[in-house]
Amino acid sequence: MPDDNDRVLMTRISPDPGAGPMALLSSRRFAGRPEQVRHARRFVELAVGECSAAEYAVLLTSELASNAVRHTESGNGGSFEVSVYLGDSRLRVEVADEGSARTTPQPRLIDLDEEQVPGGRGMAIVDLCAACWGHSGDDSGRVVWFELPRDGSAAGQDSLELPKGA
Repeated sequence: MPDDNDRVLMTRISPDPGAGPMALLSSRRFAGRPEQVRHARRFVELAVGECSAAEYAVLLTSELASNAVRHTESGNGGSFEVSVYLGDSRLRVEVADEGSARTTPQPRLIDLDEEQVPGGRGMAIVDLCAACWGHSGDDSGRVVWFELPRDGSAAGQDSLELPKGA
């Protein structure tokens, strides 16, 4: 039986079925190389335009694209695809990778009292900032997605300040 933390996570990753349909705004494939992450960020920035959620969409896209390159077959000579969807009240970004038998996306608890090693916080950031997120797929390909309210408000964002240019 899942503990309380698991229940919260399962609730957080459930999309809101009452929020209405979403339309594909734009989609683009990128080579699975680290320098392509910045191009994925710029792609999302241009796709969402003046949307209030743009800064968070760019930040979270960076996390998911970095994970695709670092932790999946996309980073071994493959590619990843970024798709941006828009609904009446929400924005959704999906990153499709070439899968991995090694990892499944999940947030890692961050202990502020322990010495931190670089890396490993991407999904925790997604979990903190996104209204909801999730993943589907398997070893041969996975889609990891997040949703943000178009007005820029989302879980945890009241306590976050993004540095300029994040």
